[in-house]
Amino acid sequence: MARLRGTGTSQRGTASRPARRRGGSAEPRTAALRPAAAAARNRTFHRGAPPAALPGRPGPVRRCGLCSGPGAMKDVLATRPVSQQMLLITALLLSLSVLPHWWNLPPLVTGAFFLLLLLRLLLWREPSRIPGPWIRLPLVVLGVVVVIQQAGLTEGRQFGVALLVIMSGLKLLELKSHRDLFMAVFLGLFLLTTLFLFSQNALLTFYVLLLILAYTTVLVLANRTGPELPLKQAVRTALVLTLGGIPVMVLLFALFPRLDGPLWSLSLGRGQGITGMSDNISMGSISSLSQSEETAFRVRFDGTPPPPQEHYWRGMVLWHTDGRRWIRVKSSAAKPATEGLAGTAAYEVTMEPSDQPWLFPLDRVREAQGDLLLSEDGELATRHSIRRRFTYRAESAPPPLTRPLTGRERRLGLQLPARLSPRVRRLAHQWRQAAASDAQVVEQALRHFNTQPFVYTLQPPLLGDDPVDCFLFDTRKGFCEHYATSFVLLMRLAGIPARVVIGYQGGEINPLGGHLLVRQSDAHAWAEVWLRGKGWSRVDPTAAVAPERVERGITPQPAETGAPAVFRVSIPASGLARFLRDLQWYRDDLQLMWHYWVVGYDQSRQQNLLQKLGIGRLYSYQLGIIAVAGAIAIASLLFFLFGMRRPAPATRCSPPGTVSGAS
Repeated sequence: MARLRGTGTSQRGTASRPARRRGGSAEPRTAALRPAAAAARNRTFHRGAPPAALPGRPGPVRRCGLCSGPGAMKDVLATRPVSQQMLLITALLLSLSVLPHWWNLPPLVTGAFFLLLLLRLLLWREPSRIPGPWIRLPLVVLGVVVVIQQAGLTEGRQFGVALLVIMSGLKLLELKSHRDLFMAVFLGLFLLTTLFLFSQNALLTFYVLLLILAYTTVLVLANRTGPELPLKQAVRTALVLTLGGIPVMVLLFALFPRLDGPLWSLSLGRGQGITGMSDNISMGSISSLSQSEETAFRVRFDGTPPPPQEHYWRGMVLWHTDGRRWIRVKSSAAKPATEGLAGTAAYEVTMEPSDQPWLFPLDRVREAQGDLLLSEDGELATRHSIRRRFTYRAESAPPPLTRPLTGRERRLGLQLPARLSPRVRRLAHQWRQAAASDAQVVEQALRHFNTQPFVYTLQPPLLGDDPVDCFLFDTRKGFCEHYATSFVLLMRLAGIPARVVIGYQGGEINPLGGHLLVRQSDAHAWAEVWLRGKGWSRVDPTAAVAPERVERGITPQPAETGAPAVFRVSIPASGLARFLRDLQWYRDDLQLMWHYWVVGYDQSRQQNLLQKLGIGRLYSYQLGIIAVAGAIAIASLLFFLFGMRRPAPATRCSPPGTVSGAS
């Protein structure tokens, strides 16, 4: 009995029944079937032909790899032309992948990419006019020259990403087949990973995940060999594939051995300036910094934070001056002093990138955790410049510290510029003659700033050749550095060792996360004087002129020259203003939590997590084995579950040139 193998069922040959003889041959029946079987073979197994039905059995017959030859289906799929819809979607996704690099790369590089994109879109209806190899090759050479000229060879990160952007544009220009489409998609995915070389914030990560989902949808649509798949179903399939990889990603991230630092050390790109505090000041330098709303650092206190009047975040100590500019003098490292301290505050500080090694703990540091340096002047710093978010823990106690004045401190604390006006010297001499102690001289100076018509302003007028004399007796309008530097010079003229300290003062509590947000606009300068029996004591002459600066903080805004500064006030907002303010707080809290649990997830936090899970301390190789084994187990389980849900398509398979049968 002859049969044809189809979709798993057999069909008896009805045409041979009249010619069948008892004990005879089935040759007439087979001969009758040969023309139909040959036609079916030609329609079914011909490379690139659509599926056909066998005689006597409705429905299409799918080819398998055995019948079509190894890789035949892949070749057909790869060389299939790209539809206009897929071309537009791929071009849009590549544009969204390159767009964030506009702020990271030279404008000419990203501009060249969008120029190539525009050229390809102009030819989308006429693929035959796409430039051939003899035109694309000079474009490749020209693109490399542009990258070298714009990005240079010294900064590898910028050069590599710029070259990848140019190559993606050239690949988009020649995109015609599905093979080109797959290559463009993979280039786009690689471009997304390069975004994290410049930033690792939470919003960027969400943006990248959305584009990964879109690229996966394109791959699902491009790999479709049958009827066109609806977009909604393709997105659902891509979402399942993307979400299926999240457990593996989370497991590897949590358990894979962590390094003490990054795998590479990335420098700042050309033209990428970072707003931050410098180790020297002149009159007007801090006032320009206070116009910025950028975040300087965030602080999380273990308990109740100190009152706002005590939020002095101590940075660098400036000793030497020429009358206009104050600079820092190097000092040897020393251990934190712990004598005479009462009322410590424990906290954790997350610094933003500043390209400087200086840290700004609460005045003053008693103890700091990590590989940090503490100078004998009380300056806390890292061993290298801060080029990414950096977190450290510290404990501080309010001043003063009682210890003897060293010879170095006395010499530096009484240094004077070569030229000072007689009026400035005469004022300091009057205070010295009228005071019985150094503390009384300090009180007279603060009373002078409070009772005289001094104005605190973000935009002080220009000063003459003798800035101290011009400020004290003529303009009387200035910012914190004007008052701090003038006060220190007056104290030194009166014989009291004094120095300038720069850092930040104040901050604003985030009502959502509870942490303190310190902005660049909170930059501040104050003075420290040596008083017998008290040691180095903090004196803020700005508080004598504008106490609101210390109590409320300052609101950065453009101001006219000499106009009073506007201080931060708590006015109940409503409507859109309150919504925007809450949105800023949500964003700030998200950034801090993202850094704490993702970007700043280091060895210590990994071990803390393992201890909370009851695992205990594990070595790096043990963590690696567990992470890889767990990832393989989860991936196998997901593959098994998806395979059970998706039945295999029915396939009719017959060796070429034969019709299988059985009698």
